[in-house]
Amino acid sequence: MATVDVSQILQPDPDVSVRQDALAVGANLPALQTVDQFMVDQLAAMRATPARDAAIYHLQTGGHRMRARLALASCANRLSPQDRTAAAAACEFLHNASLVHDDISDRDTYRRGRQSVRAVYGDDVALCAGDLLLTTAFQVAARITVPAVSQRLIRFMADTAGRVIGGQSVELSHHTGEGSVRTADYLDATREKTAPLIELALNAGISEPAKAAYTSAVSRRIAEAIGLAYQILDDLDDLDGVDDVSELHPLHAWWHHRPRTRSGSVHLHREPTRIRCLQHARAALNRADRLSARLPEPLLSDVRQLIERLNHKSRQEG
Repeated sequence: MATVDVSQILQPDPDVSVRQDALAVGANLPALQTVDQFMVDQLAAMRATPARDAAIYHLQTGGHRMRARLALASCANRLSPQDRTAAAAACEFLHNASLVHDDISDRDTYRRGRQSVRAVYGDDVALCAGDLLLTTAFQVAARITVPAVSQRLIRFMADTAGRVIGGQSVELSHHTGEGSVRTADYLDATREKTAPLIELALNAGISEPAKAAYTSAVSRRIAEAIGLAYQILDDLDDLDGVDDVSELHPLHAWWHHRPRTRSGSVHLHREPTRIRCLQHARAALNRADRLSARLPEPLLSDVRQLIERLNHKSRQEG
């Protein structure tokens, strides 16, 4: 992503629509780089505040921009380049808002190998920065020039935000060392925390469901399968350096993949549990791959690239 020195950002000229110009400036850049520059430009055009500077700092920490890539593919051959960029940016803004808020809840001091927003600016400003990213997502979506796409994307975004907030609240309502959580509740919480933002990107280009090459129901099933696999693999990463598994969160994959012995007791060795986690993740990815056959190109290729990236990670795990 293009690096922007916040101290050098030009202040908005009242006679020039900075937000409108942002898309044209990046017209010749590769698609994802255009999205990145557009996102920074939306924030840079705002009045200078700690929240704005913190939000720009967060965007500069990088990321895969997986949701932007999926949104661009979903909008391909349907929207103008400018509207595709806006739709992809809306999805990424919403996702990044959730990351900033997550770091506050989890007390994380690093994100993507750099200090998190809360570590640099403090929790209060980080909360405002996350809120700013959230509101900017809706502002950008509202600027899409095809009314049907804009309105439907905004509805998808509102639904997505509500589901992610609900899933996160379920996780926050349980604490380390607390009693067990039913596996069904674990699966629901895992899907709601990760899947909705993937589903949103898959649906970004849908304006008229009756004419769409795929339905939002298909998007949801694909996103839930990918989201489940992602969360399981992410939980396995958390096991590195953990000596006492009893300290793991009740919604951690570890608790819900432990095999039982013939006597019915829980198997305490790590390896069998890790293997079951990987089996579950791979089964979910296989399900996502089968469902993705219903998607049109170029979305099909991008989804399968994501699935392969997660499969590669699972192979590295064992």
